[in-house]
Amino acid sequence: MKKLIILSAGGTARELFKLVNKEHEVLGYLDDQIDNAQVIGKIHDFKKFTDQGISVISALGSYKNMSRRKEVLNNIPLNAFISFYSNQTLIYDTLDANIGTTIFPYSIISTNVTLGVHCFIYHNCVVSHDSCIGDYTILSNSVTVSGGVIIGENSYIGAGSTVLEGSSIGDNCIVAAGATVIDAVPENSIYISKDNIKPNHYA
Repeated sequence: MKKLIILSAGGTARELFKLVNKEHEVLGYLDDQIDNAQVIGKIHDFKKFTDQGISVISALGSYKNMSRRKEVLNNIPLNAFISFYSNQTLIYDTLDANIGTTIFPYSIISTNVTLGVHCFIYHNCVVSHDSCIGDYTILSNSVTVSGGVIIGENSYIGAGSTVLEGSSIGDNCIVAAGATVIDAVPENSIYISKDNIKPNHYA
C-alpha cells in the first residue's frame, strides 16, 4: 500500500480518510491550526514526508481563502500528489483529468470533460459533456454543470448551484450556494444571481 498524508485535518480531511484508507496507508494529517494525535505536522513540513516518497492528497476545500489554497498547493511538487476518484462515481471513458484532482462519491462526469490540476469535485455533482473545469477549482456538493460550460481557475462553485449550458465562469470567482448561472460571470467576482455580481475580495 502506498503511504499517504492528508493536507488539512478538518471535516473534508476526515471524509477523505474514510475513502482512501482502504487503498493507502494514511500516516496522518498536516494542519496549521488543528492539534491532535492524528496531526503529524504543519503544512510547511510536507518536505519531510515527500522526500521519503510519501504521497500527498489535499483536503483544502474551503471557499474562504482560495488564493491561499492555491499558494499552498503550488509550494508542493505536483508529482507528490495522488489523484483520487471514488469507485462510486460514474466517469465516462473520455475524462481528461490532471494530477491532484479528487472526485467524491455519487458524482457523474460525462463525456469529453476536462478537469485541471487540483480540481475538487464534491459529492453528487454532475459535470455534463464538453465542459472544462480549470485548475484549482472546487465544485461543492450537488453542483450541476451543464454541457459546454467553461469554468476558469481557482473558482468555487457553491453547493446546489446550477451552471446552465454554454455559460462561463471566470478565474477567481465564487458562485453562491443555490445560484443559477445563466450567462458569463466575469473573473474576480462573486455571483449570487444575474442581477447581483460583486467584487471577490478573496481573489
